[in-house]
Amino acid sequence: GILIITVLFSQCEWAGWTRSSVSTIRFEGDIEKGSYEQYLAVARGGFARVLLNSSGGYPSVALKIARDIQAHPDVEVDVKGVCVSACASYLAIAGQHLKIECDSVVAWHGGLGTPEDEARSMRAEHIPEGLVVAYAAWLTAFHADESDFYARAGVDIALLADSEKAVSTLDLAESYTLDAVTGEYSYSTSAGVWVPSMRSLKKYGVKDLKYCRDDGAADVGKALKKNGYPVKFSTATFR
Repeated sequence: GILIITVLFSQCEWAGWTRSSVSTIRFEGDIEKGSYEQYLAVARGGFARVLLNSSGGYPSVALKIARDIQAHPDVEVDVKGVCVSACASYLAIAGQHLKIECDSVVAWHGGLGTPEDEARSMRAEHIPEGLVVAYAAWLTAFHADESDFYARAGVDIALLADSEKAVSTLDLAESYTLDAVTGEYSYSTSAGVWVPSMRSLKKYGVKDLKYCRDDGAADVGKALKKNGYPVKFSTATFR
């Protein structure tokens, strides 16, 4: 048997939507399988402001939530802490306004692979063809929804590809373990993220963006550590 461990961005074990006021809902923690249903329950009655402090989680769940937020008029998304991975890719740009508070960070690390690339990789690992076909079909539908979401948001989806480029340049640490008896092994890679500047985000089409300040690399590193993410990061500019 082969055990493969994938690094996830995880800040806390509990994830939850709560209502802070008549006009404000809040999300803290990881985006889990049940987060969409919890969001719908909390969002009932409407809202004008969404507070976020999230390590990300399931992209498909985050996208479903983001598409619903997108359907609400004149919503401000306010990041207080971190908004990483699926939180950045979908929730952060779901409103009509994005505010990033002082000492807060919005960070990307890429998106899901293409159906063709994933199918090729799965076949190389001798995954049953039925599963390969089913997953490729799921990815095709997911990317269609993702593209529609970005188009409606007015944000260039190249943001995801560029984030992957930025992270690929980081010198990320790798670690391995091997059981000499069974042959089981684990493999992990340290986390890496891309933190684009306010100017860069505006060029991708992120609208009505309000930063407390547009931090330099040193300040980004301090903010990541302060919020529990002492990870390597890139502030590369692609446009």
